[in-house]
Formats: sequence, structure tokens, C-alpha cells
Amino acid sequence: MGHRVLPIVIFVAALSGIGRAAPQSSKAASAAKDIELPPLSYVCIMAGDEDVIEDHPGKCRKCGMELVPIRLDTVWTCPVHAAIHDAKPGKCPIDGRQLIQMTMAISWTCPGGDKEETAPGTCANGAPMVKKYAPRPHGNHNPQHGGQFFMASDNWHHLEGTYLPTGVFRMHLYDDYTKPLPLAQARTISGAVVVKDQRTGEEKTIPLTRSGQYLQGTVGKLPFPAVMYAKVKFKPDAPDNRFDFTFDSYSKEPAPGAAPRTTSAAPTTAPVTASAAPAASSTTASTTAAASTSAAPELSSGVDPALVPLPVPETVPEILSQLRTRTDQIRSFIDKGSFASIYVPAFQAKDLALALDAHKNDLPAEKRKVAEPAIAKLVRVAYMLDAFGDLGNKQQITEAYAKFVEAAKDIQSSFPAQP
Repeated sequence: MGHRVLPIVIFVAALSGIGRAAPQSSKAASAAKDIELPPLSYVCIMAGDEDVIEDHPGKCRKCGMELVPIRLDTVWTCPVHAAIHDAKPGKCPIDGRQLIQMTMAISWTCPGGDKEETAPGTCANGAPMVKKYAPRPHGNHNPQHGGQFFMASDNWHHLEGTYLPTGVFRMHLYDDYTKPLPLAQARTISGAVVVKDQRTGEEKTIPLTRSGQYLQGTVGKLPFPAVMYAKVKFKPDAPDNRFDFTFDSYSKEPAPGAAPRTTSAAPTTAPVTASAAPAASSTTASTTAAASTSAAPELSSGVDPALVPLPVPETVPEILSQLRTRTDQIRSFIDKGSFASIYVPAFQAKDLALALDAHKNDLPAEKRKVAEPAIAKLVRVAYMLDAFGDLGNKQQITEAYAKFVEAAKDIQSSFPAQP
């Protein structure tokens, strides 16, 4: 998921739902006819199973309950009040802070009514139904204290690690709505932070002590980038969850009007099975942006760079050149330990590969046989890199990147480098 609020499971489910017919009343269907709606997804409403999101109706794979249709959308909202819903970044009119992105459920209802529809329609009095936003579990993965945000393998606990100028590592604890854990629940959590000595390579373990609703320990002033990892038990008899941190600077509490840092990851307790990428067409391939650039969007701008359309060049040689650049950028992020940023060039490379897919029929048959599976492989591995980037597991990321490079080389060899 560093980065974007939309978790990978929601993102893939949303993409794979494109083009499917959504069951709805004829009145709602008529009103929604000319409105572009987010695809319909099917979710489990059982507490703890909210991460089950499918693109088709059925039963929950965890508890067996019937899945419920829902529409998910990403909106810009105030970081504290969540009362403002906008389609673009900006500042909160309440406190002046930069708007953040959250994934919310959207529905339509009539004033005074308790029935909600998954598409707009008309109320009994002839007035249009009102759009309603509701927070979703895992909908807000934005750091609250200028640190690095993680999701636990239980899909419920969340935490944020900060590295303070005093040399203290502080861990803030949250629930699945990114609300601070009540003190009674925080008391059941224990952990330690591990720092490697840059000279000897020896690891030093510092126990984390509780201070109110967070845990902290003094690691000292380390050279940047400061690399450390935390081991956390969410229950006394539970196994350790590992969370890897790389701090380029000391963490700072966001001030009113300051742009949020959007980084996220998840622990490395178990391997992830990445969903196969759907055969979707690239929306960025038809962008009307002016000139293409080989550099990735600035990551510290406060706007999620993966949401900035990548201007895809018109010619194959230019697309191939940008694909090489994105491949190098992924390698650079891996070397720096900036795992939460990998998804940006990975998804941009995916868009470039899909743009090349439109040119595959121009290739000789023998070249097309190489290009077609290579493009599909690169798209699939881009999603794997995104998922493994969230996990922060360098070994899994490196293995996925090797597959990415293989696919990129096959693509490069299949298409002519010159017009």
C-alpha cells in the first residue's frame, strides 16, 4: 500500500470490477446512467474480516457470511475532522492543515431515511438522493505524527514509528480506523527496537517501555539514514511482528498547513500472495499532459505521486527509454531502503508496459510471442512490488525485482529501439 491510502487488496478488487454490471434498482440505474461511479465491490461486515473485498458476490472466505455490495472511493479530507470530502488536494477550511487521502464507502440516501443505495436515485418527493461518505477500516494509512506508518499482519492493529531529535524511537499505536488505541488495549502490547552498529555489525536490542498510549526507547543519535527494526507482540502469547524502519531525518509533528508524509508498510511475519494483475487498459496512456519526463514525480510534494498521471510518450523508443528509467528508480529505492516508495515507479512502469501492449501487433510473430507474456509478467510483478513494499521485506522485494528486470529485458529486446 508508503504511500497511498488505498490498500492493495482494495485497489486490485476495484480494478478487476471495472466493466462488471452492478445490481441496482431501475430507478437508481436510470439516475446513475450518465454518472461515472466507482466499481462495485463486495465486502464482509464481520468485525475483523473487513479486509475481505471481492469483485463478485459470494460468501466471506473467513467466516462464511454473505458479502455485501459497496462502492469504495478515495477522497481528500481533513486529517482531524474528516468532515470535508473533496476530489482534489487542498487545505482543510477548518484548521488549515493539508487535506489527506482516505478510502471511504460512498452511498446515496434520502433525508430522514435509513435505507442506503449503491447508486444515486430519486427520493419519494422527487428530490435527488444525497451522497453519503462513511469511513472504512484501513481507509486511512496516513502518519499522524510525521513518522512511518505500518499495518500489522492481523489486519487490525496499526502503528507509527517516529525517530525524535532526542534519539528516542517512539511507537504510536492505532486500531483499524487509525484511532489511537485505548490505554487498556495498549497495555497488552510489548516490543523492542533493534539497531545495528555500523562499525561492528552487531545488533543492539532496546526494550520499549510504555508511556501513556505509546511505547518508546532511546536508541541514541544515529547517522542518517538511520536503519532499525521493531519487534512487537500484540498479545503476550503471540509471535513477534517485525517492522523495518529507515529514517532519512528526524520525525517532526505536522504543523497546521503542513503537507502530510504518506508512507506505509506492513510487518514481515508471513509471505504475501500477490493477486494477478487484471488485463486493464492504462488510463495514463491517453493523457493529454504536455511533454514526458524521465524523472519520477517529487515524493515530498504532499500529493501522492502515484495519482499524478504519467505522460506516456507516443513513440515506442521513448516508452522503452522511460521503462529503463523506472527500472533504475526501483533499484535505487531498494538500495536506499525506501521500500514504501517503490510502488510509484513500479506502477508507472506498469502503465508504460500497457502502453507498449497497444503496439505488440506491429511486431513480427516471433517477437510478439516474447513481448506479450513479458508485458503481462511485468504488470503482475508491479503489483507484487507494491505489496512487498508494504511488507518492507527486502528479500521478497529483491526477488520480485529480479523477475521485474527479466520481464523488462524481454520487453526491451522485443521492440525496436529506433523508430
